[in-house]
Amino acid sequence: MTADETQIRQRAVDAILKGVARKTAIIVSVASACTVIFALIRKTAQPWWFLPASVLFGGILGLLNFRWIAIAVQRVYLRKGATPVSSNLAAVIISMLKLSLIFIILFIVIKWQLLQVFGLVGGLSLCFLAILWEGATMMKQTLNTGEKSGYQTIKK
Repeated sequence: MTADETQIRQRAVDAILKGVARKTAIIVSVASACTVIFALIRKTAQPWWFLPASVLFGGILGLLNFRWIAIAVQRVYLRKGATPVSSNLAAVIISMLKLSLIFIILFIVIKWQLLQVFGLVGGLSLCFLAILWEGATMMKQTLNTGEKSGYQTIKK
């Protein structure tokens, strides 16, 4: 792989990460605004901000999870000279550490009832919607330009 191909791939990865982050921010903002309205209309014993904060926290945690996965893939699998055995072992270790950290955060938040569980799960799911949205956007760009590779369609 030449230096130009490496730079093109790196720009493509960066563009995808930025696109997912931007789309996650949009979706989480809209969902949080909707839950603010819902919480203000529906009177409960909990403060009005409890559900929107749960959605917002879940969205941020989902985006951090996606970002950690992207970093792991870049550093483990795309590293020059990486062997399949060492890449797989490093990926397993990184994944276990990442999932353990997320589990600890979720355990503390749920155990101490800092946020609402359904709002938290909903917020975590919103990053997945952003990933699907970004994938559909990339596919549309590729189909519109008639190119076989989406790397050339990435904006600098």
